[in-house]
Amino acid sequence: MNRLFISLFIISFLFVDIPAKAGISPKALQKIKADIEKQIPALKESLIKEGLNKDHIDFSLDTFRIEHITDKRLELDNSPIAVKATLHDMIFDYDKLMNKYFNKLLKLLSEDDKISLTTAQKAWIAYRDTEEQLINTLSKQQYSGGGAEQSIISISIYADLIENRAITIFDYYNDIVQEE
Repeated sequence: MNRLFISLFIISFLFVDIPAKAGISPKALQKIKADIEKQIPALKESLIKEGLNKDHIDFSLDTFRIEHITDKRLELDNSPIAVKATLHDMIFDYDKLMNKYFNKLLKLLSEDDKISLTTAQKAWIAYRDTEEQLINTLSKQQYSGGGAEQSIISISIYADLIENRAITIFDYYNDIVQEE
């Protein structure tokens, strides 16, 4: 759903001249978060009824918050500056979530298996950093035409990378805790 909104906003930049704004106010962001928090109890109840374990419920609620805060922020302000700020916050939140479940997963593993996980994560970080360099290179004026649209597309691609790794790390963790 989030990717659909981002794609629509990117397309709108191509056809509409949107005046740049400074982004949404802290008060507006606080209201968005409060409105989303009101939805959490019902969602949590439905996830419990599905029979999900506590960690899966927590992860689902965390991702719900991230995605819905992102969507609402983009609905309120889709100026290039605001979209970039929103995507950067989304990246930060997914990175934090990834680290949370990486550390939980690490605690479940034997000493030898911890080495495998940390080696894999270091390799993924190297891949992420190299991929970011490639994304930035390909978004240069000479290859993409540059502009605000291209920088938003680049940030969106990078955001997908972080989000997908957070989900993968959680899935590794959840597979183990479901077996216990």
